[in-house]
Amino acid sequence: MIDIILVLVVAFFLPGFFLVNALFPRKGELDKDYDLLYRITLGIVMSVVIAILVGFILNAFGVDPQTSKGYFRAEIIWPVIIILAILLFIIGWFRGAYPSMGKIHPSLLRISKREPQSVIVDLKEDKDTLVAFRELSEKRENLRRRLKNYERRVRLQTGEMRKRSESRILEIQKDLETIDEELRIMEEKRAAELY
Repeated sequence: MIDIILVLVVAFFLPGFFLVNALFPRKGELDKDYDLLYRITLGIVMSVVIAILVGFILNAFGVDPQTSKGYFRAEIIWPVIIILAILLFIIGWFRGAYPSMGKIHPSLLRISKREPQSVIVDLKEDKDTLVAFRELSEKRENLRRRLKNYERRVRLQTGEMRKRSESRILEIQKDLETIDEELRIMEEKRAAELY
């Protein structure tokens, strides 16, 4: 009985589950409320797809001339599926899908990088942080526009006017670095709260 359950889990759950985690490493990325349910369901479906594809690929090799049997045999299918599941797990871990690995050893902890747009989705309920994030983003965009304007001026100006524009460029770049650092801290703080 345990053998059958183990076979079903390895063949029809793990490879697809690890594939879904490799593709969508962040918690809540598929759905804010039912993320785990989506991962389990997609994991089962994708495991069936992976098993079928492995069967097609092994069948395409034809017949083994030494054994006069095809490659579509259990002693070949199992190692392929297990190796594939291990590779997908490693890819998912590398992308930060398993932050709980840090409990085993701190060096195993990998946190997935978050895009600024994904932070906005997570912040819908935290209005104060969302407002601060939007204000910083708008300020950053305004500074970028001003930076482009001054860079254009530097190409056209000479003498004292050029020196003033160059000094304004340096000031704007420092302001941009400060804002980028504040946004990074905000993202890391939110990521730590989610995990």
